[in-house]
Amino acid sequence: MMEFEGDYVLFVKGIENALQKKVLISPKMSEAMLLWEKLYKNRAPWLNEQVKSLNLAATIAGELACQATLDFNSKISGSRRADVIQEQVYDSVIFDIRRLVEYACATGGVVFKPYFDKSRLAVEYVRTNRFFPLGVDSRGEVVSAVFVERLQYKGRMYTRLEEHLLDGAGVTVQNHAFCGHGFWSLGRPVSMQEVPEWAELAERVILPGVQKPLFSYFKMPLANVVDMDSPLGVSVFAKSVDMIQEADKQFSRLMWEYEGGELAVDASVDALRMEGGDMQLPAHSKRLFRALDIDVGGSDLYSVYAPTLRDASYIDGLNEILIRVEDTCGLARGTVSNLNVKARTATELTLLRQRSYSTVTDIQKALQKALADLVSGLETMATVFDLLPKGNCQVTFEFDDSMAVDRKAQFEEMKQLVDQGILSKWEFRTWYFGETEEQAKEKLQITENTDV
Repeated sequence: MMEFEGDYVLFVKGIENALQKKVLISPKMSEAMLLWEKLYKNRAPWLNEQVKSLNLAATIAGELACQATLDFNSKISGSRRADVIQEQVYDSVIFDIRRLVEYACATGGVVFKPYFDKSRLAVEYVRTNRFFPLGVDSRGEVVSAVFVERLQYKGRMYTRLEEHLLDGAGVTVQNHAFCGHGFWSLGRPVSMQEVPEWAELAERVILPGVQKPLFSYFKMPLANVVDMDSPLGVSVFAKSVDMIQEADKQFSRLMWEYEGGELAVDASVDALRMEGGDMQLPAHSKRLFRALDIDVGGSDLYSVYAPTLRDASYIDGLNEILIRVEDTCGLARGTVSNLNVKARTATELTLLRQRSYSTVTDIQKALQKALADLVSGLETMATVFDLLPKGNCQVTFEFDDSMAVDRKAQFEEMKQLVDQGILSKWEFRTWYFGETEEQAKEKLQITENTDV
């Protein structure tokens, strides 16, 4: 499948003309989405020979994704159906979750789309550059959308539009195929049979009675500063684009200061040995010595060039910009900046983490909702197409709480409660080791018998 990348505006118009439906992506949103993707891929439009990149966009997205999914786990239980969905589909989703959360942080969201893979359930991960909303509900959540797949076959560009429509009667999934020569033009409508990869796909499937979309949209829980009417999410660094540009410029000034301030020795050609007409520089010193054709007269044959570096000022300026980036991205100070502090108390460190904790908690809530909706979509498909026996599917989530909790201080508090008889030993074990009540009591019984 070809990667879809570029100016979305023209392509959105093509989709609207082909389906005769309004795509809920404004030109401003299209341009912003393209810019976020370029920044994440370290291809910002301001980069050139003079301006180098700190790769802040990918760093920010990766850091938030790491914090949001640290020690994350999720399980489906309650029936044989739940076990099969867990084994066939859900385990793979959880295995890929950090990478997917990073993509969502960078571009505003990711879609989980269930589908059939040889009579088995599977999940496709759709990034926002192939997801075009068509309709929303009263809460502004996307319930109808079109998904784009593009590939080249026999020298031509083929495009498949997979349309998901939710109305009062249920869900309708319809495929449309097109063939053209230009990358931004859909071309003429063709049969799905022209492309071997699409030949077995149904052109139209109606699921009566289904009240929720099959797909699940994991959307960044941030205010849309680009288009307040858009149902799409925004990048975690959407508010920081200008500051990221300034950080790259300041970083480039710092690198130029280091390069321009390199130690050098200006030497007269009379001071250098000639061999076969070629000037011989001292070994391992090609960057150090600079031969000058000058009349030294009574002066020294060598002159050392060693200017005083102004790097401290550049570093301080860069650090101030990075702090502004952290503030606008909802990151704790010190995530990408330098706090210049040698030691801090546990209370101070906890306060510094609060901003990141709030941002990460919101991302985790959005992820939890998206995964619950995904399981619901998988259940719907299993029921409608009679793939799995009926049964309950209960989804549980576990997130690491180390950002919000000082683990050492909490341990001491829990231990005091045990010493005071307020908390039992088995309750302490369930908290500290994650054991069940039965496991904890069994371990304590073994310990007591061993001590006797």
